[in-house]
Amino acid sequence: MRLAVLFVLLQPALCAAQAPASPPAGPELVTDRPGFGESSSVVGHGTIQIETGFTLEQTDSARRQVSAPQLLARVGVASRLELRVSADGFIEQSDRTPAGRTQTHGRSDAEVGAKVKLLDEARAGVDLAVLPYLSLPTASNGLGSAHYDPGFKVAAARGLPRGFGLSGTLNAASASGDDRRAWGREISVSLDHGVGGGVAAYGEVDGAFAGADCGCSVDGGVTVPIGANGQFDVEFGRGVHGAAQKWFVGAGFVVRRLHR
Repeated sequence: MRLAVLFVLLQPALCAAQAPASPPAGPELVTDRPGFGESSSVVGHGTIQIETGFTLEQTDSARRQVSAPQLLARVGVASRLELRVSADGFIEQSDRTPAGRTQTHGRSDAEVGAKVKLLDEARAGVDLAVLPYLSLPTASNGLGSAHYDPGFKVAAARGLPRGFGLSGTLNAASASGDDRRAWGREISVSLDHGVGGGVAAYGEVDGAFAGADCGCSVDGGVTVPIGANGQFDVEFGRGVHGAAQKWFVGAGFVVRRLHR
């Protein structure tokens, strides 16, 4: 009788010990979309992350453009290093002229590069990463550069009180002209905050500088998790100064395969 009672009392513990352990939760999904800036996180060793979407924009008073499928493939080759391949995909431009609408379509340029994590907020007070890249002349119908154009980005981020996060990206690129190269600069600053259930919202200011002129815009968006390894997002923005696009809207999704 005593043995029977003891077995009944210990059965839940025995069953728990024999049950297969649940797989450990993966790291938080951190993406480089939406928005102009980049995250300061890398995907992790052995992880493959695909980020894709589309953008519709009114470039100026006469031109409207659609880019799809925008694609960024990120492959983690070490704990602090990932390799990257990206492109805006297929571009469709519609221009209003006195004779009516004209259409131009073709491929975009592609880009290859890497992201290296340099600093961690837990130790240094800020997350910091550098992203060297090379733009490849893969575009058709004049929708890109005819040259190999190098550049680099520096991405930084840190947490703020009350659940806010602050991040910024500096993008410097050597763009080819007809007879010379010129360094262009772009700076974006973003503030984000979770709104519940894993959903987050952000607002961003972006400025692209050519000489003393700034093509400045503001944008914002929402990201919605799809399980632990997926995300859906929407974004919208408008130009506020200079040569920035008049307005744009976009949407996309992210999927990740973790290394087990």
